[in-house]
Amino acid sequence: MKNISKKYLNALYKELDEESVIITPEELEDYSHDETPELIAMPECVVIPKNSHQVEKIVRLSYEHGIAITPRGAGTGVAGGAIPVAGGIVLSLERLDKILEIDNKNLVAVVQPGVITGNLQRAVEEFGLYYPVDPASVDSCSIGGNIATCAGGMRAFKYGTTKKFVQGIEVIFPPGDNVRLGGKMIKDVAGYDLMGILIGSEGTLGVVTETILQLLPYPKFNIDLLAGFNSIQEAAEASLSIVPETGVYPAAMEIWEREITKMSECYLEKKLPFSDAAGQIIISIEGFDESQVKQDYMCIGEHLLSKGALDVLVASSRFESNKFWEARKSLRDAVRHRSPIIAAEDLAVPPSRTPELLAGAKKIGKKHAATIIGFGHIGDGNLHIDLLRDKMTDKQWAEAKGKIVPELLALAIELDGTITGEHGIGYIKRKYLHLGDKKFVIERMRAIKNAIDPQGLMNPQKVFPD
Repeated sequence: MKNISKKYLNALYKELDEESVIITPEELEDYSHDETPELIAMPECVVIPKNSHQVEKIVRLSYEHGIAITPRGAGTGVAGGAIPVAGGIVLSLERLDKILEIDNKNLVAVVQPGVITGNLQRAVEEFGLYYPVDPASVDSCSIGGNIATCAGGMRAFKYGTTKKFVQGIEVIFPPGDNVRLGGKMIKDVAGYDLMGILIGSEGTLGVVTETILQLLPYPKFNIDLLAGFNSIQEAAEASLSIVPETGVYPAAMEIWEREITKMSECYLEKKLPFSDAAGQIIISIEGFDESQVKQDYMCIGEHLLSKGALDVLVASSRFESNKFWEARKSLRDAVRHRSPIIAAEDLAVPPSRTPELLAGAKKIGKKHAATIIGFGHIGDGNLHIDLLRDKMTDKQWAEAKGKIVPELLALAIELDGTITGEHGIGYIKRKYLHLGDKKFVIERMRAIKNAIDPQGLMNPQKVFPD
């Protein structure tokens, strides 16, 4: 990898207008970080193309000149995936932000990577359609970033993660080849699943410039339930018993503990329901038959009470539902309000083992006299386990992270899980990749990377340890 030269910049200016090439330090600073705490790296240049043809030119020029490329979506990642730790350029896709087509005959949307996920959801809803992938940052994250990390979110329990909705992709592979994979057809088994390899590759293999996303009919009826419990373990076990014991399959099941509720009250400056309950869960039920949805919520409500719920509140309107979800969707901001610096882990285990994960994380925190909190997607076993810095000195914080983070990740592996469920490996977890994958698997992944990107210029120093 080489430093940017005048010759390279002049070549960029021939392909792009001046406003598409950023080199001033003040403007570069905005692209030196994402939402990852304590990680900053200045790019030498930021390039903001307006179409896929320009992306192709940028990749080709960068490959010719040996310049590192860090693709970037909306900058909401928390694993350092969009930070240019190796220098070179940031290739920002923020201007590729158009919904090109909503095809209600084939039930797909054709979109550019800079489209904000929440904007897509609202746009397709006008056609009676549904894009259920629902990260907590839905109103700020982009489709391209979702594809890069295979984002999940609240409704992944019922509908799955991003990879289940990608039917087609236009991607610029190095050294600048425009390739289309998949399409509007539902079935396609012609050769290897290269599209599947790209989803979750975090920009290390190519740059996605367009995608075809599967849509579903919009469920007309939705009811949310909020329940409080005397312990977080009791809340987790009650949640996990819903499907096998009632036969009702919720769209989402979320869990959090009392300490986080108190943080949310402080952040939102309002009293929240069940704020003194040791554990809370929110259950979302949706469908096309109003009477069936009501029957399902009655069934779940009675079931939760039988499992020790202190009470169950019901939201049958969008306004009431938003009040329930306000606390859950503000959790990340509430935690940062309490402790601006955290180590945010997104561990995933078989759902039945989430009570063990919660208990084990608390045990690790107690062992090291550190604050560890847990919340997240109880239905699919993907929990966010945060280590808070609070008032630790720099030395104490470095020592705490160095001891606690590996123990948390090892705990997930011990419980037959993985070190990341939806945030990705990025830069900050690459040294731990070996914990979850055997040497053979990592070697084969490296072989794929080397075959597609032989110069190693696509998002270098990400995913793989040195």
